[in-house]
Amino acid sequence: MDQCLRIGLLSSVSFYLIFGITGYVLSASAFGPSDPECFELGTCDFFERPFDTMIVPYQATLGDFTLVAIWAIIIGILWLRVSNTMLVAMVGVALAAMFTQGFSEEAQIIGYGMLAVAIGVALYQLFVVRLSFPTN
Repeated sequence: MDQCLRIGLLSSVSFYLIFGITGYVLSASAFGPSDPECFELGTCDFFERPFDTMIVPYQATLGDFTLVAIWAIIIGILWLRVSNTMLVAMVGVALAAMFTQGFSEEAQIIGYGMLAVAIGVALYQLFVVRLSFPTN
């Protein structure tokens, strides 16, 4: 016990000496960007455009792929909840068709690729169900 007390006392004294010698601890704002975003300062007008304001931090990081990431999260949660490939494929096709308009060319190419995959999964599921369970 005496050994632990000495180690704790020594570490706390060394901590205070290191930061006490410098005279002050730098504020967190000194380490940030030179032009902070509105969400970092808390000046975004949430009530004017709430959806746009909520995705501003993600757009600062992901850029045009923000809505693609949101699309993937929605599809993933839907798949975990219903486990129905057809429902997930149809919702995926609708979301991909909705998200591919008004973005950069690179984001549109990725969106159209995901739309093609979603349509392919839906068609595959239709054929597998029809071949496995034919209706006469």
